[in-house]
Amino acid sequence: MILYEFEAKRILEEVGIPTEASVLVSEEDAGRLRELASRVPGPYVVKAQLRQWGRGKAGLVRFADTLDEVERIARGMLGLEWGGERVRYVLVSERVRVLRELYLSMMVVGSPPGVLLLASGAGGVEVEERARGELLAIRIDPFEGLRDYMVRRAAKHLGLQADQLAPLLKGMYRALWEYSLLLLELNPLAVTDRGLVAIDRKAVADEDSGNPKLSEFLSRYEGELGDLQREARRWGFAAVPLDGEIAVVGNGAGLTMAALDAVADAGGRPGLFLDLGGGASADRVKAALKLALSQPRIRRVLVNVLGGITRCDEVARGLVEALREAGRSGVKVVVRLSGFMEEEGRRILEEAGLKPCGTLEEAVAEVVS
Repeated sequence: MILYEFEAKRILEEVGIPTEASVLVSEEDAGRLRELASRVPGPYVVKAQLRQWGRGKAGLVRFADTLDEVERIARGMLGLEWGGERVRYVLVSERVRVLRELYLSMMVVGSPPGVLLLASGAGGVEVEERARGELLAIRIDPFEGLRDYMVRRAAKHLGLQADQLAPLLKGMYRALWEYSLLLLELNPLAVTDRGLVAIDRKAVADEDSGNPKLSEFLSRYEGELGDLQREARRWGFAAVPLDGEIAVVGNGAGLTMAALDAVADAGGRPGLFLDLGGGASADRVKAALKLALSQPRIRRVLVNVLGGITRCDEVARGLVEALREAGRSGVKVVVRLSGFMEEEGRRILEEAGLKPCGTLEEAVAEVVS
């Protein structure tokens, strides 16, 4: 479940991570928009709240200097349809004076699961391009937890003091487990004259965790689901419609998001985020691919699977059956398989006339070509 930014902001505040002053305005609150916005010090940032990414490039994050501008921009956003999703909320925030933008994220990866910490001194909208070659990755063993030497290493990489960064990293790590998050990203994390401030954030939660702390978020999410997402939930995977024509399918929120970002970075336009989760059977993979292929705007599909709990041969069988039954021969399907039962998976695909790619970079280049 992709959380709204305002939900992720609330989690950060619960664990003591500084954020900017802001107020949430819903469609129902539109008549009180000016009154609510006046509680925030100007100048302002007005941000459409969506359960998908790429809103900045779509003009759905706007600056405003006056309350008149805030009102005009926010009214223009509320009720707007973008990427198959309705803008039900906008977040009106103070525009923080940023000295430097950083990037930090934590995601649950692998089997058995661990936590991957990513840090870069290049945050912001084009982080994938600007951070290339200087992204620090630290694997955290859940049995050991976040260690002091990891904090020192990340702080040095970001040009910070360890005591500046330690409370924030410890808060992120705490939030990851307390709220059953699969991904928590601060981008950008702003260096300001009053310290570090998380001025934008993304979070993906495990909706099947049974965590009572997610109950309010889950209730809101289920009330907003479209037909595509309801069908995805029936099969046990997560689907988020986007605005492009490339479906990105993976196993794990972090892995799928990384592939989605790579597609966008290469000039492609993602049209669907589809996370199979762990241990996907052939039937579940088949259902996922048929769901992706049922969307008329989807012209290409990238499948990126790292086998662990998920077997590559099961993925391959599901793919082949879905393509056989879907009847959309004009859709380009690109597959990258790596890990458990990879050789058998590749054999199944090749016998069906599909040549799997060896790396994500190769697969992305192929799907956007």
